[in-house]
Amino acid sequence: MDTPRFGASLFAIALAGMGGMTAPARAQQTAAPVATATPPVMAAPRPNVLVWMLDDVGFAQLSSYGGLVETPNIDRVAQSGLRYTNYHTAPICSASRAALLTGRNPHSVHVGGHSGAPLPFPGYDGIVPAEDGTIAANLKQAGYRTFALGKWDHLPNGDMTPAGPFTRWPTGQGFDKFYGFIGADTDNWTPALISGTQAVPRPDDPAYHLNHDLANRAIDMIGARNAREPLAPFFLYFATGTAHAPHHAPQAWIDRYQGKFDMGWDKVREAVLKREIAQGLIPKGTKLAPRPEGMPAWDSLSAEDMRLYARQMEVFAASLSYADAEFGRVLDALEQSGELDNTIVVVTSDNGASAEGAHNGTYNETLFMAGHYPTADENRPFLDRWGGPETQPHYAFGWAVAGNTPFRYFKQTTYEGGIRVPLILSWPKGIAARGELRRQFVNVDDVAPTLLDLTGVTLAPVINDVPQTPMEGMSFRYSLAAADAADRKGAQYFEMYGNKGLWSDGWSIVTAHRMDPWRMDQTGPITEAWELYDLTRDPGQTVNLAGQYPDRVTAMAAAFDAQARQYNVYPLSNFGDSRAFAMKEMQGEMMRRKGKWTYPVPVSHIGYGATPPLSVRPYAMTAHVGIATGTETGPIFALGGSMGGMGLYLEKGVPTFALRDLAGNQITVKAPAPLAAGETDLTLTIERPALRPMTPEPVIVTIAAGGQTLVRQQVEAAIPIVYGISEPFDIGIDWGSAVSPAYPAERAFPGTIGKVEFTIR
Repeated sequence: MDTPRFGASLFAIALAGMGGMTAPARAQQTAAPVATATPPVMAAPRPNVLVWMLDDVGFAQLSSYGGLVETPNIDRVAQSGLRYTNYHTAPICSASRAALLTGRNPHSVHVGGHSGAPLPFPGYDGIVPAEDGTIAANLKQAGYRTFALGKWDHLPNGDMTPAGPFTRWPTGQGFDKFYGFIGADTDNWTPALISGTQAVPRPDDPAYHLNHDLANRAIDMIGARNAREPLAPFFLYFATGTAHAPHHAPQAWIDRYQGKFDMGWDKVREAVLKREIAQGLIPKGTKLAPRPEGMPAWDSLSAEDMRLYARQMEVFAASLSYADAEFGRVLDALEQSGELDNTIVVVTSDNGASAEGAHNGTYNETLFMAGHYPTADENRPFLDRWGGPETQPHYAFGWAVAGNTPFRYFKQTTYEGGIRVPLILSWPKGIAARGELRRQFVNVDDVAPTLLDLTGVTLAPVINDVPQTPMEGMSFRYSLAAADAADRKGAQYFEMYGNKGLWSDGWSIVTAHRMDPWRMDQTGPITEAWELYDLTRDPGQTVNLAGQYPDRVTAMAAAFDAQARQYNVYPLSNFGDSRAFAMKEMQGEMMRRKGKWTYPVPVSHIGYGATPPLSVRPYAMTAHVGIATGTETGPIFALGGSMGGMGLYLEKGVPTFALRDLAGNQITVKAPAPLAAGETDLTLTIERPALRPMTPEPVIVTIAAGGQTLVRQQVEAAIPIVYGISEPFDIGIDWGSAVSPAYPAERAFPGTIGKVEFTIR
């Protein structure tokens, strides 16, 4: 097992600022057999596997689950296979994805929360053990070609750099190829892209959108297998950023939904519940969960607010429908090649619909990470641009409640709204059922062992010279041909930063510890009483039966405690506790570096978890720069992008510093004249109060060259604690969107840059 490593996590600061078992002990708890590695050549062709991991899509948002968002290609998969109505995940993306890919519980693989907000405990440090290999690594050893596309966000903060190590990047986790982004989300118009482990520019297409790009890459990777015979089976992990914020869609797709949600979230919930009951997804008599505190009745809103919130949902729906259309192109390519019938297609989501947009939604999701929740009036100027390149939007939390109909609450909670999501499985050649429902309880860690079971691949005893632990999930193959088969899982725990839950035999216990997921500063004792619900009769968790059945609560609480001890859940901590840990780590990093971050040569695409703390501290930067003519334009360093960032660059030879706020407005400080041709030491000094995020404050900017001050100017700026999580820190280039429109993004500085040093004060 790897020893823990902790990197300074600005993301953890941002998010929060606004005694586990050993591997041998876990190995005794097994549901998947260990056998010798399967030979890579088989007499009969094994099925391909395509897993579409959607992001933040609730149980009730797909049309095949009663939702009002049109997803005809997902419907197509559902009609050719099975829909599971009792599938559960972890409450947040990192944890679910780590569990799905490894077939182990999230805390067992050290990702009990989000990898960007780690804690110094085995269940939460974000360091997936080498003995818990992925399904990709297992399938690869059996002769599969393995591809990962899109989002990869269960990575330790310190590993988010071009220096690696790359053992927990996709290509170190069993994937032959990776193309996508590292982190929780990205700008779909201007993503900072990685191919393998290298930063690459996005395709030169004025109509570029990431989902179209990912579909193209999927089709190309699958098709490239034809260069060799016999054709190898493939495993494709298709992890779109959709429908996580920022919600981005082409205008034509947004126009399709104009007026479709004017009825508001209350009537949407009622309409969706009727559709769910009609489709048999939810039992007759199911009641809607009560509206959460702070969620207004739609009819109580002003006409202006109704229009704002309706527009937010139109954009979300458009983004999901557009992703579905691009996914359909992948299905079409498989059908045209004759491979679709022998492809296991899985469509699912990592957690319930997200309420991180808070009460009013937000034109820039980074605002909530900085502890600011825009008012409706602050959002209104962005109404006509919502979903386009000038926004990074998230909808109001009322739409998350509607998206989880009929369940209670949303992502980051352990109520059904946070953990119960769609699961669709189709394999025309191997499953006779068409368009049927399955009600058996399935958990996210059951997916990998099921896929190994269906492909006939046994768990590899050794991966990368490391003996493997058994998978903790269990195959649900038994349910494919038996709609009435009894559940084979006795109980399953859930936990995230103090929110606890347990499912057992159709009942659930749950605690309400942190119910405002947009607030990431919560601390304090985790002592809330257990609530008890009969999910068979009351899936909306409307009637708490804890007082009526205290013995059941006691027994289920004991089961939670047993699993918590078994799977690294203890000690329980708050999301806000990660702030103190991150601050301590940053202080340690400052002492180790003596306040200096030094880059002898240009280095780029450093992720949010490993950047120097430029947005939270005053600093001085010196760069040795060489230019040929004195007319060059390009970035010297950039942190963030067009919807929030800072950077130093030359504009026709003139040294210029830019600050972009989270609304995209830019402040610049320019030297009076261009630099002379040749080499010089260019110095930037930023004087400001430290750690006062989103507070307008005086910032004194000084630019000097060759020891001579060129300009010293005071500006007023509200600097957030983090400039988003989708834009990296770069020297000599600006990946993703450009901090300033004065220079082109993703184009190297047109001169030479030598040693660059930041001194943090």
